[in-house]
Amino acid sequence: MDSFSIALARDVEKSRRTGLTFAPEAGTQRMRDIINKGVTEDDLMAAATDAFESGWDQIKLYFMIGLPFETLEDIDGIAALSRRVLQLGRQVAGARGKAGRARVNVSVSSFVPKPHTPFQWFPQNTREQLEEKQSCLKERVRVRGLSVSFHDVEASHLEAAFARGDRRLAPVIERAWDLGCRFDGWSDQFRPGLWQQAFSDMSLDSSMWANAEYGYGDTLPWDHIDMGVSRAFLLREAHRAEDGLTTPDCREAGCSGCGVCRGDVRVRLAGEFAGSSSQGGGQA
Repeated sequence: MDSFSIALARDVEKSRRTGLTFAPEAGTQRMRDIINKGVTEDDLMAAATDAFESGWDQIKLYFMIGLPFETLEDIDGIAALSRRVLQLGRQVAGARGKAGRARVNVSVSSFVPKPHTPFQWFPQNTREQLEEKQSCLKERVRVRGLSVSFHDVEASHLEAAFARGDRRLAPVIERAWDLGCRFDGWSDQFRPGLWQQAFSDMSLDSSMWANAEYGYGDTLPWDHIDMGVSRAFLLREAHRAEDGLTTPDCREAGCSGCGVCRGDVRVRLAGEFAGSSSQGGGQA
């Protein structure tokens, strides 16, 4: 988003004209700092201005709800930021006599805490909490030219359960297969009732994992897997998130000590590979 430009928009246009998607992910700067997004509202508005001025009439904005430390003010921020982008689009399109063509589509997913991330210890919001936040946001974006869509809460709940679960979930997956669960990534094939029956048949509850809050000292189901990033780094980042402190991109601001770079392994920018290839050498 921060690197978007008119030149890039025109390069995309050479292929085909379609909608553009920007991912501020949170509606307030406080929340974007918590998730270490590294993007400001000014970045978004500048990118949106470039897009609208380059002839795009439709922009898609991607957000998440249910993030750690989220408040209703952050939910309100999603609606407010989306309305500001729409107003910007109308102003730019209005200069071409097409103000009514400006559209902003808002896509909202529910946050799923994942292993080996600073938020691995945090629970996902309950299904009831997520549904309440969806309803709250839906009421706040009832504006002509602004539409909102949500990822299925039941699907997000299951994603969290399996992302944070342990070996006890293996029989659940097998049971769901026996019950007829297939191609669950397709909304028309997803049958959450069968999945909940599979959990029930195994005398388990999906909330045991999706909504579990782990202590920082707890042994986690995935601790035996070494992803390169140290637990100490993740813990430090979790504390920084709680304090609203960001960590700069190590490719641009120096090593942040995550533990990935060891021996001959280091993070490299894509441009470095291009330079190495043109010179006929270089390590990946």
